[in-house]
This record gives sequence, structure tokens and C-alpha cells, in this order.
Amino acid sequence: MKREHAPHLSQFDGHHVNSWYAASAPLRERYPVLGEVVRCDVCVVGAGLTGLSAALTLAEKGLSVAVLEGALVGFGASGRNGGQILHGFAAPFRAFEQQLGTRAARQCWEASLDGLALIANRIHQHQIDCDLRWGFLTTASNRHQQQQLRKQLSTLQSCGYHDAQWLEGEALAEQINSPAYTAALHDSSCGHLHPLKYAQGLARAASRAGVRLFEHSPVSSIDEDRLGLQIGTSGGWIRADKMVLACNVDIGALQPQLRRSILPVESHILATAPLTAEHAASLLPAGAAVCSSDKLLDYFRLTPDHRLLFGGRSSRPYAQRQALIADRYARMVSIFPSLNNSQIDFAWSGHVDIGPARLPQIGRQGQRVYHAQGFAGHGLAFTGIAGQMIAEAIAGDLGRFDIFNKLYAHPLPLPASMEESLIRLGSMYYRLRDALGF
Repeated sequence: MKREHAPHLSQFDGHHVNSWYAASAPLRERYPVLGEVVRCDVCVVGAGLTGLSAALTLAEKGLSVAVLEGALVGFGASGRNGGQILHGFAAPFRAFEQQLGTRAARQCWEASLDGLALIANRIHQHQIDCDLRWGFLTTASNRHQQQQLRKQLSTLQSCGYHDAQWLEGEALAEQINSPAYTAALHDSSCGHLHPLKYAQGLARAASRAGVRLFEHSPVSSIDEDRLGLQIGTSGGWIRADKMVLACNVDIGALQPQLRRSILPVESHILATAPLTAEHAASLLPAGAAVCSSDKLLDYFRLTPDHRLLFGGRSSRPYAQRQALIADRYARMVSIFPSLNNSQIDFAWSGHVDIGPARLPQIGRQGQRVYHAQGFAGHGLAFTGIAGQMIAEAIAGDLGRFDIFNKLYAHPLPLPASMEESLIRLGSMYYRLRDALGF
């Protein structure tokens, strides 16, 4: 990329306020800092999509709920992700079969489909304006990736799923105009939305249902006695019978063993300046969201104001911010050459919580503390079901929860000080595999 074609880089510092999502979301509701003693049935830690889903479901079941958020509603991955609504999981179907058997693996797959329906239902029921749009492409750029997509399509069909369609040639061009891809799967039941608007909408729905939400209230202590749990913050505390930890990579010192079961892998997103409507439509004529089949994948989609949001992962350390943007920009232009010389208005980053097996981690410690994490980039839809099934378990229905609770997440074998080196080494390995076409 020539120097004179480099993007405008000044807005990138990784903070939430510089994301296009934060800039384009309307003024949000304010929730107080915890400054009192609250008694409730369940305390939820984390006001992201998992925690809000659990809180809303619990309130709908008649339980009293309080939510503690260390920053703002949707501040973490829930409000800054790629916005892509997907079924399935980051781990392949056979990984579920190996641990659970075919029948239970199919139940996990069906739960992921429930996640798509849950999003659609909640948006309709609670009138959440979050730019929902259906249509999703998984692209292939070489023969090996085409073979993998064919296998994926066969697996979907064997599970009785028929909303995915093979595309190449003219049919592919009707969905994406790029020289980078030779084929794709189009899925009409997946899609995309504005994740921060969606998270804020869930918070409003939970608040209307009676949930008490507290922002800027990080948890500093968790104590348990025969009467229940006492969850402390700097300004107050909550006395509850049960607790849900929905913190993902921010679990930190609250549950060190959970933190050691995931890696916080950075993902980076650019947002172009608004394109003309004609230019935007020439890139993605049907408005579908896109994800590549690369090991270090690219994901992108158009926004209602005709920007291209373009995200992915990098082998560079986060400190090299300017180089990270230049890498993302170069990848974007390699896929859509007509975007060369385009301006970048926003650039931000966030963490994807990935376990060693890429399996979701949903479980319980003792009889009072529940957790969900490890969504590995497939969380926008499945976090809703994870929160819902934890709420069901707390209310006495352990059916779906017990299936996922049987999945085993191997703890990471290295100390936290070596995490970044491990992530960078893995990224370089996968980048090499992508370059070699396998």
C-alpha cells in the first residue's frame, strides 16, 4: 500500500467511545452506581448480552434480580463486536459429538438455532431498534476452503437444516462483488444488527421487568455463608441466594480458575466514511454480512448509513495501533479494490474469549454460582440462550443447562504472563496456513 493511500488513523485508541457503535447509538438510559444494600433472589455480574438475557428471563419468571456492571451496559464485547448473528459454534460439530454423543450434540446445535429465534422474538416483543437484517455469507477463496464449505453444508443438511445455499459464479456475484472469493455459503437465517443498540434495548426491557441495574459498580468481593451470597462493591453490597457470572475476559480475580480457561484474543474493526449508496450496493448488493473461511478470518458488513465495517484479528501486539489499522486497511482493499483511498472514520478493538477447545463454557460452582463464557466469536446469538438456560436452571429446570455443563474446558497450561506470546504465535501459525491455502 502506497504511503499516499494510507487511511486516516487518528481516531484509533481502542476505547469504546471511538467505535462507530457508540457514536451511532442514541443517548442511552443512565443506571445508578450501587450505593446501598440490596436484597434479591439473584445477582448478575456483567451487563452484557449474557447477563442481560439471564436477568430478563429471571424477572419474567418472577424472581427479583440485580445486575452489577463495572463499566456501562454493553461496554465489552457485547457492544463492540462484528454484529453478526450466527447459529452453531466456533468448535466443529464433531467436538460436541466426541464429548457428549450424537444425540446431545444435536441438542446443542438446536439450542444455537433457538438463539436466532430468541433474538428475533426479543427485538419484536420489546420493540428494539437495532438495524436487524437477515442474510449471511461464508466465503471461500481457494479449493481447500471450498472443500471445507462443502463439508459444512453437508453437516448442516444432515442436521435437517436447509437454509444454507451454495453460491458461485453469477449467483455469488449477486451477493458479493470481490475478486477475492470463488464460492460461498449463503444462509438466510443468519444476519446482522447493531449490537450496542441491542444490548441497550435488552437493558431497557430488563429494567421494565423489574430488574435493578447498576453501572460503574465493579465487584470487589464475593462471600458465601449458610444464608447465601454477599457480593460487595466499593459503594454497597448485594445479598442474594444465587449469582450469575457473565464477565467473559473481565472475570479476572473474581474467579481465577474461569479466567485460566479462556484466552482474550483481540479483534479489530474499521469503519469507513459513508460511501455513496451506489458504491455500497456494488460491494454487497443484497446487504448480507460476510465472514471468510481463513484461520485468521475477516468479517464485514454494511451499515444503514452506507459504511463498511471491516474486522479481523492480527498477529501484531495491540501496542502497534497504527500498524494494526494499516494491516486491516490493506486486507479490506485486497477484498474490495474500489475502497482504495477511502477514509477510515472509526477504528476500535475488543477481546474475543476463546477456550482451548473453542467450546462454550456454561456451568456452576457449588449450588449458588453460575457462569457462562468462551463463546469464541459466536456469542451474539448464543449468549441469549446461555443466559436463558442459566435462568431456567436457577428456576429449577436443568434440562438444557445440564447438557452444556457436561462439556469440559481444559485449563490453559501456561501462566497468564505468557498469554500474549501464545496468542501471537498461534496467529502467525494460522496466517502461514492461510497464505499456503490450507
